[in-house]
Amino acid sequence: MIAADIGASSGKMAAAVFDGRQMHINEYWDFPNRPADIGTALYWDAFGLYHSILDGLALFREKYGQAETFAIDTWGASYGLLDGFGRLLEPVYHYRDERTSGTMEDMKQVMDEWELFQLTGCQCNRTYTLPQLYSYVLQKSRILESAEDMLFLPDLLSYFLGGEISCEMTIAGTSCLLENRQEDWSRQVMKRFGLPEKMLPPIVEPGKEKGSFGAWVAEKTGMQKTRIIAAVSHDSAAAVAAIPDFGKEDLYISVGTSISMGIEREDCLLTREAYEKGFKNTGGIDRRKIIYRDFSASWHINEFLRTKREEGKDYTHPDLIWLAQNTPSPHVYIDVEDALLGTAGGDTCAKINDYLRRTGQPLLEKDGEFIRCIYESIAMKVRYYACAFQELGEHFSRIYVINGGSRNGLLMQFISNALDREIHAGMTYATISGNLLTQLYAQGEVTSVEQMRQLSKESFELKVYEPDQGAQWREEFARYQILESSQSIKK
Repeated sequence: MIAADIGASSGKMAAAVFDGRQMHINEYWDFPNRPADIGTALYWDAFGLYHSILDGLALFREKYGQAETFAIDTWGASYGLLDGFGRLLEPVYHYRDERTSGTMEDMKQVMDEWELFQLTGCQCNRTYTLPQLYSYVLQKSRILESAEDMLFLPDLLSYFLGGEISCEMTIAGTSCLLENRQEDWSRQVMKRFGLPEKMLPPIVEPGKEKGSFGAWVAEKTGMQKTRIIAAVSHDSAAAVAAIPDFGKEDLYISVGTSISMGIEREDCLLTREAYEKGFKNTGGIDRRKIIYRDFSASWHINEFLRTKREEGKDYTHPDLIWLAQNTPSPHVYIDVEDALLGTAGGDTCAKINDYLRRTGQPLLEKDGEFIRCIYESIAMKVRYYACAFQELGEHFSRIYVINGGSRNGLLMQFISNALDREIHAGMTYATISGNLLTQLYAQGEVTSVEQMRQLSKESFELKVYEPDQGAQWREEFARYQILESSQSIKK
């Protein structure tokens, strides 16, 4: 099996084999993802990603021979529009492109946020697909008249490779265009926002085949009979699918550029209280539903690294961990969801001090203080939403922390401390593992989600973190809650 997992700054491919008891990943191969800022617009380089996938396929073909299956997962919401001849009508827009900067306010004139949540289960923001499409309507663009099909990024790249036009169910859940069961398109939403239904492709479930590589791909890569699988294409849902022994009474926390944390249920959660607390619904494997909250995490760490690099300090992530470990807690906190802290560019440290000034907290001076503040603020936000889940009546038997952020042992300890709970952390490549496990599901090697997660348990190890300094963190969280309640910025 070969999997491609594409994130906002880089992509990763993996070649893996199944020996009947365990899944073994032979090799990872990384490639960059460089968005193109051309001054008037911000785009994803979809063709660069396509060529990187071809390069990875050729590399793995030379080393390991033919692959039986291949699948792609990516972040959500990004899409491409095809004309009646199957040609891409325009470059693939970046979800932070400025064309949607005021779209959310205009959308409220069509439908209020509560009604949209009831119809779709989504808490929409401007990075979702719906605001991006509605921006065409607002700008009186005629491009939607020419669009015969809309494909989300994993489906678009699969189309480049094999030619099938279809949309995988979990990636569609990132669009705010599905009805609230997360299983079919919301015709009502499309109609209300003046969007043409003709461009909605058929929806397929995770594990379904999308044909085989086209002759043009087989010629370039040597992969002759590889079948393309619709993986759990939304990266967060793919990671959840891979968590060992994960069940309906457990909480997951996926740590990357953003944190996605949530639970898995049979039905979506559409109550007013869930809406007020900012929770969202999306689809998972086997039509299970994921109720989650997401917010920036490593984004702030990466912005700190960028700021220091521009000052001539080329820190690594281990450097930051050492700094934070050897700096006493400054006992100040930022809201990692703050709108100004979420803007790219500028001096991150100045932005943090501006936030602290606005909220009446002491300012920071040393690099170690800034990075420790970021780490501890991430941990506090995790506890804040864990408490929100519990207020909705959701209690957790086990807590799992997965994906790249789980490498940071200090942050894991902070999260355990903040929650005052044992956590199981690891599977730094949980997303790509979920992609591969879905391929085994498609091949019939495992026949249920429970078997997938049992196989994951047999194949990967998690590290247990026990809380320490629990009383001190409980006192600090009480201060943090006061800070949260004083903020008027809507999350």
